[in-house]
Amino acid sequence: MAQIIRPFAHICLKPIVPGAQKNNTVYMYKLSALKLIITWSAVFGLQAIFSDTASAVSDRKIEDAHYACTTFIEGDSDTGGRTDAERAQLARFWLISFLTGAYEADKILEFSDDTESAERDVIARIKEYCGENTSFSIHAAAVRTRDMPRPLPTSTAIGLDPTRYSCAAYSNGQNSKGAAKSLAEAAEFWAFAFVQGNVSARYHPRLVVSHSNKRKIVRALKQSCSRNPTRTLLDQTSEIADRVKPESR
Repeated sequence: MAQIIRPFAHICLKPIVPGAQKNNTVYMYKLSALKLIITWSAVFGLQAIFSDTASAVSDRKIEDAHYACTTFIEGDSDTGGRTDAERAQLARFWLISFLTGAYEADKILEFSDDTESAERDVIARIKEYCGENTSFSIHAAAVRTRDMPRPLPTSTAIGLDPTRYSCAAYSNGQNSKGAAKSLAEAAEFWAFAFVQGNVSARYHPRLVVSHSNKRKIVRALKQSCSRNPTRTLLDQTSEIADRVKPESR
C-alpha cells in the first residue's frame, strides 16, 4: 500500500543580508529569524547527547557559527579540557550533519560503509582549512569542505544513523527517558544542522541560519514525523529542508 505523505506549510526566510564569514556574526550572512506561515510553539533545547558521564553542552555556540576554527582544533586535541572535548565532539556531529544537508541539496550525497574512515577524512579536511584560516568559524570550514565532496559517515560517535532512524522512533523518543530521549534530541540537532547545510547550498554558501530558528525546524519535524511514522529522519528532513526558502518582499 502506498504511503500517504501529508504536506505541511512552507518555511519562509527573511531576505539575506550580505557579509563575510569570519568568526564574528557582524561579518556573516545571517538570518535574524525565520518567518513561518504558522506560528510554532517553543521547544526544549538539546540536552546531553553523549555518554552517561558527559555533561550537557549548548549547541548554540556551534549552530550560530560562533564556534571558531581554533577552538575546534584545540578541543579536538589531547590538550583541551573535558568541556572543550565535548564541544569538539558535538562540532564533529554538526559538521557531518551540515555536509549531509549540503550534499543532498547538490544531489551528490553518498554514504560510506566505513564510517570511521569517512569521518576521519572529513575532519582532516576541516582541520586543514582551519589551520590555514584561524580567524574563521567551522561554518566557513564546512562550506569550503562542501566543494570537495567525499562519501560521508551516516553517524559519528553519538550513534544516530538518519538513514535508519525512523520518525516513529523520534516521536516515541520525545516522551521517553534515557537513551531513547537522547537520540530524539540528537535527531533534532541533526535535522537543524542538515537544514543549515541544505539552505546554504541552495541559496548562498555564506548563509547562516541562526540558532533562534531551530525551534521552527524542530516543530516542523515533530508535526511531519507524527504524520509519517515509517519515514526515516533523512527522508523527512530532506522534505522539510526543501520547503525552506527566502521570503519574497
